[in-house]
Amino acid sequence: MKTPLSLAVCGFFLYTAEPALAFRYNSCLGHPIKFDSSSQTVNASTVSFPSGYWQNGIQDTVAKFNRNPSNFRYSLVMDSGGVGRNNGQNEIWGGTGSILAGAPAIAYTYWTCYWFFGDHVHMDEADVIFDYGSPWQWTADTVKSSLIRYTGSLRAIQTTGAHELGHGLGLLHVNTEYNIMGNDFEHIHVNGSTATAYTGEDAADATVFLYGARSPAWEDVGVVHWKYSGASGEYSDHTKTVIYNTSGAVLPTANVNGETGYRVNRGQTARAEFTYENNGANFKSGIQTGYYISTNDLITTLDRKIGNGSFNLSRDNVFTTTVDLVIPGDLISGRDYWLGVIIDDNAAIPEAVESNNATYIPIHVN
Repeated sequence: MKTPLSLAVCGFFLYTAEPALAFRYNSCLGHPIKFDSSSQTVNASTVSFPSGYWQNGIQDTVAKFNRNPSNFRYSLVMDSGGVGRNNGQNEIWGGTGSILAGAPAIAYTYWTCYWFFGDHVHMDEADVIFDYGSPWQWTADTVKSSLIRYTGSLRAIQTTGAHELGHGLGLLHVNTEYNIMGNDFEHIHVNGSTATAYTGEDAADATVFLYGARSPAWEDVGVVHWKYSGASGEYSDHTKTVIYNTSGAVLPTANVNGETGYRVNRGQTARAEFTYENNGANFKSGIQTGYYISTNDLITTLDRKIGNGSFNLSRDNVFTTTVDLVIPGDLISGRDYWLGVIIDDNAAIPEAVESNNATYIPIHVN
């Protein structure tokens, strides 16, 4: 770590990715500890991420993290040389043993903080290490069925990588709302068979606070079937959203293609819960939102529309709420369907990312 002059106070932080002004950041002398520039090169080991599947995965990880409304962007370089902590390079690699401190992934950040005729505070280096030991726990694709909390057993390097890259910007863990700096493997957008990592409202808010807003403005609204469920130490826990009856009781459940679905009656008014986010730069008012019934888990505007809503969303709050919807009376008893939502379903907002606008909750018609 750098130690400029004898008055320097420097150090490093390490962060693990597991065992509201909600965002939190590290500071020294009253200043955020952050990079001096809004662009940083990060070198990924070609030994840990060889050409093909794994290299594509780590490239996708950085690309997904860069989908945020701030000025900051990581630039990924594949590097066949050696790796190490506190060597003047931001690096990503796979490791084993004590370096991971028992975590599935970890970030080490090195920083400088001292006073010498003025405050000097800045981030020097961020290193991200994934656990490459046994049992293997990673997937680098975006297939829902691979993942924990769906029908698989693996964690996406994209979600965990986004968490650790957030530490690289100086972000700390958050345990007060649904966010990527909590339990990252439960922070993901899903529609159909595709599961997509994203930074989310809270980290978007933080990156703009630290590095300023991108120009031209980066706009993005989204909806997920996840919500905040409480604190687990420094981390937020997340769980899937549910369907209630009009009295506020959770409906009986059913297994629908390996996921938890909810039993409904034809003609019943059901209260569907989803989480809406503004992951972009500016406040959005009157966002049109449509609700749909689909015969599969891929929700599109070609599905049967059964309701409308409208929201105002600012980039300072994750908004989990319910809407009352009447289950169509002509659905077939004994069949599975998917109750879906599409935010901005009239495409009125010019968004940088359109792929996170729809999601679902499975239902079974009694």
